[in-house]
Amino acid sequence: MRFDEYIIFKQVKELTDEGTIFMYEFSRNLAFIIGINNYTNGLSSLQNATNDAKKLVEVLRKKHSYQVWVCLDEVATLKSLKNFLEKTLPQHVTADDRLLFYFAGHGIALNGNDGPEGYLIPQDAKLGDTKTYLPMTYLQEYLSDLPCRHFLGILDCCFAGAFRWSTTRDLLVAPEVIHKERYDRFITDPAWQIITSAAYDQKALDAFNLNTERGHIDGHSPFAAALLEALTGSADVYPTASNGKPSGDGIITATELYLYLRDAVEPATQENRQRQTPGIWPMKKHDKGEYIFLTPGHPLNLPPAPPLDESQNPYRGLQSYEEKHSHLFFGRQALSRKLYDFISQQPLTVVMGASGTGKSSLVKAGLIPYIKQLDAKSNLPLWHILSPMRPGETPLKTLINTLTSDNLPISSINALTLEQKVETFLSSLATWSQFNSNSKVLLIIDQAEELVTLCRDEQEREKFLDLLGQAVAKYSQNIRLLLTLRIDFEPQVQNSALKLHWQAARFIVPAMTREELRSCIEEPASIRVMYFEPHNLVEQLIDEVAQMPGALPLLSFTLSELYLRYLRTIRKGRRYNRAITQADYEELGGVTRSFTQRADSEYEELIKQDKAYEQTIRNVMLRMVAVGEGELARRRVLLGISKK
Repeated sequence: MRFDEYIIFKQVKELTDEGTIFMYEFSRNLAFIIGINNYTNGLSSLQNATNDAKKLVEVLRKKHSYQVWVCLDEVATLKSLKNFLEKTLPQHVTADDRLLFYFAGHGIALNGNDGPEGYLIPQDAKLGDTKTYLPMTYLQEYLSDLPCRHFLGILDCCFAGAFRWSTTRDLLVAPEVIHKERYDRFITDPAWQIITSAAYDQKALDAFNLNTERGHIDGHSPFAAALLEALTGSADVYPTASNGKPSGDGIITATELYLYLRDAVEPATQENRQRQTPGIWPMKKHDKGEYIFLTPGHPLNLPPAPPLDESQNPYRGLQSYEEKHSHLFFGRQALSRKLYDFISQQPLTVVMGASGTGKSSLVKAGLIPYIKQLDAKSNLPLWHILSPMRPGETPLKTLINTLTSDNLPISSINALTLEQKVETFLSSLATWSQFNSNSKVLLIIDQAEELVTLCRDEQEREKFLDLLGQAVAKYSQNIRLLLTLRIDFEPQVQNSALKLHWQAARFIVPAMTREELRSCIEEPASIRVMYFEPHNLVEQLIDEVAQMPGALPLLSFTLSELYLRYLRTIRKGRRYNRAITQADYEELGGVTRSFTQRADSEYEELIKQDKAYEQTIRNVMLRMVAVGEGELARRRVLLGISKK
C-alpha cells in the first residue's frame, strides 16, 4: 500500500465577474481508493474494479489536487484494510483535511435484526464466511472517529445501499442556485456523506457500454463511467447558461454528484434489464455542510443571497399557509400525498385533528399544489379546484359566492333566493357531470367548526349540510367534498346529512414527527439562505414542542419572531451573517415565552400611545375568556366586535 504525496492548495482564489471569492481553507484533499478484481476462495473475479479505481486516482490527482492512498487487488486484504482504517488514517488525517473513500469490488447484504447487514468483500475473503468480510457498520464506526470536517464515501459494489442502515436520517436535496453565503455554510459545517452505486437489494453491474454525449465509455462499470464524467465537469449543470456565462456555478456538491449519477446510471441499467439505483445518505456526523469539488476549468459563479426584509419572512406566525406559500411549506409532503390518495377514492373527506395541528395548511399549501402539479403533467386536467371557503356566519351565501367567483364550468346561478340557488347549483352540477365524466370538482370547506361557532341560524346550518349531503350522494363520481374540522367539534357536524359517509371519510392529521418538525424549521430558513447557530438550536426548538399538543402555530410564531429579531440586529449593525442564534432564542424566552413577550410588548406600546388603552385591553382580554364546567376556557371574539 502506498501513499503518494502531492502539494495541495491551502487557499484558492478565483476571480469572477462578481469580484474575488476566497475559498475556505482545507489543508489537504485526501483520498483512499480501493479496487479489487482478483478474488479467490470461491468468489468470482471482476473485470473493471481496478481499472475504475486507477482512473479515479488519475482524475482526483490531475483535476482536483488530491493526495491518494491506492489499494488494489492482493494488497486489499481484510487485515490490511483494517490496519489502514484503525491506524494509518487516524495517524494522518487531521481536522483541517477532507477525505474521500472509494471502494470498487464485491459487496453483500445479509438479513439482520434491524434491516440488511452490509459487507464489503476484501480480496482474501472466503465465500460464505462472514468473519472474512468487512462489515459496513465497522467501516462507519472507524471512519466516524476521524477528526476531519468533510468526508465523502463512494461505494461501487453490489448491495451498497445497505450502508444506509448505519444511519437513520434522510439527506435533503441541495438547491439549484448556490449563493456565496450558502457555499460558506457548506464548507464550514460538517459534511459526512455516502454515495452508493446500488440499493440495498440491488446488484451493481461490472461493465457495459454506457452511452454519453461523447459516445461509449468502455472498461468501466456504469457507475464509475458516470462518476468519472461527473468529476471532469459534467455534473455542474446549475444554473443554466445565461448572459454569456456557461452553465454551472463552478462547484459540484455531493448532492449534485448523486443526482447526475442517478440520472445517468438508473435509465441505462434499466435498459439492460438490471436496474441499478444510486443513493445518497448522511452519516451520523453530518450537519449542514456539503462535500464539494471545484469544477475543472470553470470560473466560480456564486451570486450573493437576496436581501432580507419583513416581506421575506419564511414563517407564517399564527397564520395558516396558503397555496402561494407552498414553497415554504415543509414537513407534510408525505402526508399531502397520502391525503391525495384518500380523496381520490371517496366523495367525502373530513380532515380532522386537534387545534394547531396544521389541518388548513395541509390542504391549502400541501394538497392543492400537489394536485396542480399532477394535473400539469397530464394532457387533460382531471381536477377543478374551487377556492377554499370558510362557512362564516352565512355559509349558504358564502358557498354561492365561492361557486360564482371561481367560474365553475356550469350554467350561471341567477335565482333570487338561496334555496333556488342551491337547487340550480345541483341541477347544473348534474349537467356538467354528464359532459366532464373524467373530471372532478374539489370543494373545500375550511374550518367547518364555524358552522357551530359562527353560524347562529340553525336552519341555514342544516340546509347547508343537507346541500353537501345531496351533492355527495348524487354526484359521487364527479365531486370531492373536503372539510377541515377541529376534532372536538366532530359530534355537532357528524350528526347531519353527511352521517352516512362520515366514518369512512375521517382523515386524522397526526402530530409531526421530530424529522418533520426539523424540516419545517430548517427548510424555510434555507430557502432564504439562513441557518441556525449553534447546530443544536434546532434540536432545542424541537424538544420544546415535540410533546406539546397543538404546538405548530406557537412554533411558527416563535420562528417568525426570531426572524424579525434577526432583522432588527442587522439594521443596528450588530450582525453580518445570516444566522438565527442561541442568543436570539434566549432573549425571546424560547417557544413557551415568545407569545407572552410579544403580547407584553404590544401592550406597553399601546399604553405609551394612550393611557386609556390600559382598561380597554383588560376588557378585551376578559371577553376572550369563558367559564366552562367550572374551568377557564378560550372564547373567540370577532375582530369587528373588538374594534367597537
